[in-house]
Amino acid sequence: MLQKQKKLLPRVICCYFLAVFIPIVLLSFMIYHYFSDQRIKEYTTDRFTSLLMEQNSLENELDIVQQYSSQLQSDYELRLLLHGIYTSNSKVVRAYNTQIYSLLSNIRLHNPNIRDISIYTENEIAANLLKEFYPLSAQPFFENPDPLLLNGTWRIEYTDGLPSPVFYIGFSNPPMKKYCGILRIAFDTQIFEQYANRFPDSHIYVYLNQCLIYQTEQGKPSTNLHQYIDSSTHLDTPMISLNEKDHNVVSIFSLYNGSFYIMKVAPESETLFSYKPFILSLLFAGFLLIFASIAVFLILFRAMHNIVKLSDHMKQQDKPRLTPYTGEITSDETGDLAISFNQMVQHINELSDSLLNSEIQLKNAQIESLQSQLNPHFFYGTLESIRMIAEINHQELISDIAFSFANLMRYSLSREYLVPIERELDVIRQYLSIQEKRLGNRFDVTWDIPDLTDKWRCPKFSIFNMIENVFSHNVSKCKDFIHIHIIIVRNDLDMTITVKNTGPGISPERLKQLQYLLAHPKERATMTSENNGRSIFNTSDRLKIFYGDGYYFSIESEPGKETTCSIRIHR
Repeated sequence: MLQKQKKLLPRVICCYFLAVFIPIVLLSFMIYHYFSDQRIKEYTTDRFTSLLMEQNSLENELDIVQQYSSQLQSDYELRLLLHGIYTSNSKVVRAYNTQIYSLLSNIRLHNPNIRDISIYTENEIAANLLKEFYPLSAQPFFENPDPLLLNGTWRIEYTDGLPSPVFYIGFSNPPMKKYCGILRIAFDTQIFEQYANRFPDSHIYVYLNQCLIYQTEQGKPSTNLHQYIDSSTHLDTPMISLNEKDHNVVSIFSLYNGSFYIMKVAPESETLFSYKPFILSLLFAGFLLIFASIAVFLILFRAMHNIVKLSDHMKQQDKPRLTPYTGEITSDETGDLAISFNQMVQHINELSDSLLNSEIQLKNAQIESLQSQLNPHFFYGTLESIRMIAEINHQELISDIAFSFANLMRYSLSREYLVPIERELDVIRQYLSIQEKRLGNRFDVTWDIPDLTDKWRCPKFSIFNMIENVFSHNVSKCKDFIHIHIIIVRNDLDMTITVKNTGPGISPERLKQLQYLLAHPKERATMTSENNGRSIFNTSDRLKIFYGDGYYFSIESEPGKETTCSIRIHR
């Protein structure tokens, strides 16, 4: 079947790809990407909410230094000490023991993440006597007042080679601009370790001022903060990045106005970067494609199968007579094609039969023409001899009959096909003259004809045959007097010629048979040779040849009353 459809099959396959395969594949990819985007969107939304909570938690733990700073700045004894009010050793020690020491101790006890608390002051007595106090000149800032110390700032300091975050804030000294003291609170990285312990499967990286101060894994980090955030960028809200290459999720949020950046690298979820949805999408596409392919095949197979069968049948039409298609005829376009083919076959066969009959008639006519040409002068000479002998013997009747018969034969053997109607009527008059001499007064003829010119012509013997039938089937078969009425009616470009006669007429069965055979020429072979109506059929066939389907020939009869035969010719 594939070989038989080699011209049509590529078009069917192309239509299949354009209408079925490509749309299904595109639809499957669209469905996959839609659900993948929805899955990622849901994941990032949940992760963003979680990051906000983590950010707020760490922000609160770091913001506590502001509370400690406020507590220390509001302490009366500490302010007197920092402003240099206490100038003796005893007063400094007393102020420290009575209130400052307990305040610092409470801060250490309250927050175990604080590694050290220091206060830089211009009070040299306090700087020399008290362990938490250092001279203001030892602080790491070059300016006093430094703008960073107004609200506090974070810096990195190294202890035993390990970085740790340290918070600095200045003690304001209104109305003076300089700070009377600077508070230093050093944290260890335990605060971030506690945070990292909540996510054992994730890698936590803590950056302070763009420098790494804490990480859960040793060695060089596999993911760097600068891959995601520029040094000049301030991250207001948490950021989530999906790293499909390393199959992980990178989450970043900032603390303390961008001083800290927390980067968490978490492994992928079970379905976030999984190929399972993609495989399911492919399976769905494959199932849908198979189903659609089967449906298309079932729909097209019947039509294609019928087309192939019809094509095979058409290829086998190598005989003169075509055979109609006998296969299944469906109600679709292929069925219409088969019906049209059968109609074409029938029409071609009818044309072939008509052509064959025409050729047979032509050959018969040629044979008859050749036979009629066999020495016609012999017949004319013989008739002329008979006429002369009759005249010599004073047999005028025989002489007239021989003369009229010679004219009839000469008219019959002429090669004209269309003759003037007036000439046809002259031949009829000579024939009637012969019949009158033969039958005497057994009939009469009424002529109802207009003036005619040579422009009006008719097939030879078309009117004569109607007159001859009157004598063959009426006058010779009864002894009653026969009335013959010849009527010619002219109407513009048409002329109707009617011959009416009384007599026994034609029986209804015989008339019905004649009318049927006039409409169905192929059935005339069933007629007996004795009563075959040859002159009627000959006249009808010749009229059809000359005037086509628009010709007119009719015969009607009322037995015992009247028989009417009419023809219509064109000018």
